[in-house]
Amino acid sequence: MLIVDRRAIVLIGAGLLIGISAQKAVAGPPRAVVELFTSLGCSSCPPADAVVGRLSSDPAVLALSFHVDYWDDLGWKDPFSSPVSTGRQYAYAKSLREQSVFTPQLIVNGTQSLVGSQDGAIRKAVTAANQIGFPIEPHLAETTDGHFNLTLSGPPLSADVWEVRYVRRSTTSVRGGENGGRTLQTVNDVTQFHRIGAYSPGTFRLEPLRSPDDGIAVLVQAPGAGRILGATAN
Repeated sequence: MLIVDRRAIVLIGAGLLIGISAQKAVAGPPRAVVELFTSLGCSSCPPADAVVGRLSSDPAVLALSFHVDYWDDLGWKDPFSSPVSTGRQYAYAKSLREQSVFTPQLIVNGTQSLVGSQDGAIRKAVTAANQIGFPIEPHLAETTDGHFNLTLSGPPLSADVWEVRYVRRSTTSVRGGENGGRTLQTVNDVTQFHRIGAYSPGTFRLEPLRSPDDGIAVLVQAPGAGRILGATAN
């Protein structure tokens, strides 16, 4: 398990995308959001990756794997690692008033930090999050031309809307780091993460998926990496 001191991170948002077109599929109800901060170069991470793999099949959970880039210093670059993922983890450290970050770290609904391999504790946190509920209801509908309509509804709240793109399942031959020589399987590996804009009820148009293996999710979150107020995925 790696501990890293806090440093300032700024996440830069993207512009709001607007549009409406014909719909052909609608995503399901809001789900608790589980965010794993992991690395293919970290020997403590595969058990946590397995936990997230199991959670990903639970309809009550939206599980995402954010690969941090500070493990790349061992001489092998995790192909999913990104400074944006590292920035997201440090934003949570600031929000939760933690003095450090670590891998594998798992955040449930933006409010609770756990060791990513603690399956039982994570499931209890997910159950509690779903019992509290979500005030904002985002829905994704794929259109006939492959785009997505994002519909947001709920009370007027201060929140950020985040778009997440990810690869549903990956198999990687690790060539360095603590897992050098191993072949590891991971799920819902985040490849893009950006701020669409401030929350406002309405319908917005998002770009198509690049591949059938890809997925798209939307998080509505209190400012400053706060509580997840609504989530959906396709």
